[in-house]
Formats: sequence, structure tokens, C-alpha cells
Amino acid sequence: MGMRTPYWLPIVALLTLPGAFAEDWRLTQSQTLSQAGAREWRYTLSPTGKEAQELWRRLSEQYRDHLRAGYRVDLGAWRVYFLGGRLRVEPHCPAVNPACFTFGALPVPKERQDRFLLELSQLLDLALTQARTKGGVVLLSRLFRLEVPRGAHPPYPATPSGWRP
Repeated sequence: MGMRTPYWLPIVALLTLPGAFAEDWRLTQSQTLSQAGAREWRYTLSPTGKEAQELWRRLSEQYRDHLRAGYRVDLGAWRVYFLGGRLRVEPHCPAVNPACFTFGALPVPKERQDRFLLELSQLLDLALTQARTKGGVVLLSRLFRLEVPRGAHPPYPATPSGWRP
């Protein structure tokens, strides 16, 4: 009897910022292969380390409250908001700087939030660019999940991830 080929095989690659070391965020790119062929790509953004995870937990809770109240959440190059009861993600700030973010009321220095959010913005932009090129799902932990068909243009419809509106 010959060796049986595995039914599925996940392929995982970590993407990092070009020319920079990602300290607070990790972007994981994965694709599942099965006998039927390759499935869509998945790009998952999540904080790394206890301190970054706690910062994101507290910040994402405030962001969800903003969204529930009908406000937008600015994440640098991208903006998240509800329109007609549906969550959307659209381009926001072409030249990302600290003024392009919705800041949280947290007991951390503003410079710390700046670095944290700038890194998030860069990786989110990278994930959405990759997804647009190949097609796939982008997941920002504790905030949203969206499917990007190959070549699709924003705004992108999204669904809440880890919470209910």
C-alpha cells in the first residue's frame, strides 16, 4: 500500500514590515491546500506579547463602542464604520501620520499609542494590498473580518469579529 497524501496542508508565512522590525503586531499569511486544490489566502493581524495584547484588548473595546454608537474608527490608511447597518472598510489617510488615528482613552503615553497604531496601519495596508492582489480574507483580531475578491476595489464590506454590534 502506497503512502497516503495528506488531505490538507496549511501553509503559513509571516509577513513583516519592509525594512522594519514589527514589535507589537504580527501579520500571518496562510493558505490551506487540499486534494481539491489551494483555498483562499487568509491574512491575520494580531498583537504580539502580553503588553501589546492588553493594549489592543482595551483599545479594540473602545473602538467597538465607537462603532456601536455610529462613529467611525480611523486606523491610519483605513477607516472602519457602519453604513446602513453594515460594517465597511475604506481608504482614509494617504499620508499616514498620528492625526489619522482614533486614539483611545488609555493610561499609556501618546507616543506609545502612536507607535502601536502606526505599525497596525502599515500591516493592515500590507494585508489588504496582498488580499487585493491574490484574493482572500483579512482578519483584524477583535475588530473585523473581510473578504477581498482578487482585484476588488474598496470600500470593502466587513463583518464584526469577536463582538456583536
